[in-house]
Amino acid sequence: MNQKIWALFEERRILLKNLKILEISEFCKKRSLTAYLGVDKNSFYEIVFIRDAKSRLLLKEAAQINEICAKFEQKFQTVIKKRVIFYNSQICSKSLDTLRQNGWRCYDFV
Repeated sequence: MNQKIWALFEERRILLKNLKILEISEFCKKRSLTAYLGVDKNSFYEIVFIRDAKSRLLLKEAAQINEICAKFEQKFQTVIKKRVIFYNSQICSKSLDTLRQNGWRCYDFV
């Protein structure tokens, strides 16, 4: 994992054990997404998506990210309690509201 990602995790105080990089290519063809799965200090599964793109994050893509998370839950047969997404582009207000209603914590990074 590179220094930029470590800086993001450290800034938001995300500390995960058993950190794995997940292969998103199984479920979609997005190259701008990377996903990490780990266990936090309270023994809850936490998934972290990092979206590195120039285009705006729209409602359709927010729904797709939610579906990918559900597919990972089915694949690993676990319940992912904490969901985090980092993005570096603009985000549609509707997609931001949808993600937050579904339990996502959304952070902007540069």
